[in-house]
Amino acid sequence: MQLCPHCGTENREGVLFCQQCGIALGPVSLSTRQLEENGSPRMGSDNLGDENVLLLQINDDESPIVVQIRDEVILGRITEQADRITYVNLSVYGADQSGVSRRHARLLRENKAVYLMDLDSTNGTYLNGEVLQNGVEKRLRDGDEVKLGDLKIFVYFKP
Repeated sequence: MQLCPHCGTENREGVLFCQQCGIALGPVSLSTRQLEENGSPRMGSDNLGDENVLLLQINDDESPIVVQIRDEVILGRITEQADRITYVNLSVYGADQSGVSRRHARLLRENKAVYLMDLDSTNGTYLNGEVLQNGVEKRLRDGDEVKLGDLKIFVYFKP
C-alpha cells in the first residue's frame, strides 16, 4: 500500500494519483514548455490533457504540486477532505503570511475546461493581474498566473 502524503489515504501499489484527493503519489514526468521570443512561457491551450492533470508551480518552488482534478480543487490553508473534492493546503508555502484565506479559491473542471473562482477571500484572487470578483468563474489557460493574496501560482496543464 502507498500512503498519500497529502491526505493520509492508503492507496494500492502502482496508483499514480491518490484515490481520495487526487494529489500525485510520486514523481510525474513533465514535458518542457515552448517559450516566446522574449523568453516568457507561451500561453497554451485552454483544454486539459487526457489525464486531467494540473501542475501548480508556487512562487519559485522547484517542485510543482501535481493534482489530477476530478471535479474541483479548493486552494487555501485547509486540510479537510471530502468526497470528490481536493483541498490543497498552501500553508507550507507561506500562505498565511501572503494573505491566503482558509478557503480562498476554487478550480472547477467541466469536461476539459478548468475555471477559477474566488470564494469571498479577504485579500482577493487575481488571474493574470486582473482581480476576480467573488463568485465569478474565469476559464484558465495553460501557463496562467494566479495570485491568492500575494501568493503567486502558475497553472500548467499536463498534455
